[in-house]
Amino acid sequence: MRSLFVRRSAAVVAGVALAAGGLGIAGALQADAAGTHVTAATTTVAAKSVTIKSDKATAKAWSKVSFTGRTTGIAKNTVVQVQRFENGKWVNFPVTTKVTSKATYSVWVQSGRVGVNKFRVVSAKTASATVNVTITK
Repeated sequence: MRSLFVRRSAAVVAGVALAAGGLGIAGALQADAAGTHVTAATTTVAAKSVTIKSDKATAKAWSKVSFTGRTTGIAKNTVVQVQRFENGKWVNFPVTTKVTSKATYSVWVQSGRVGVNKFRVVSAKTASATVNVTITK
């Protein structure tokens, strides 16, 4: 009778852990040597994020503008794509870089489009905030 109770208890805890795993929570089960005490431990996955900072708010046409930023929850060597807001949608700018081992990135762009240019970066399906750079003649 006791072993049936222990097996059923272990099955219930394992089922809860599997259900939690389906929700994106990593579960770990531990049982003591007697097999009568079962503990469930959970950890959460860090949310992905990426930031952007420009070295200039205003730049002359075709001069270099540098963007730097930090990432969270994004692996080393993951591509960072620069995008510009054009005609109501985000369009890939022909510039990419990769996340470093220190979870940072650095990239520069050149634009001849006079006026306010809205830029952002996207990495691992995660977009940064927008940074505005005014391009002058």
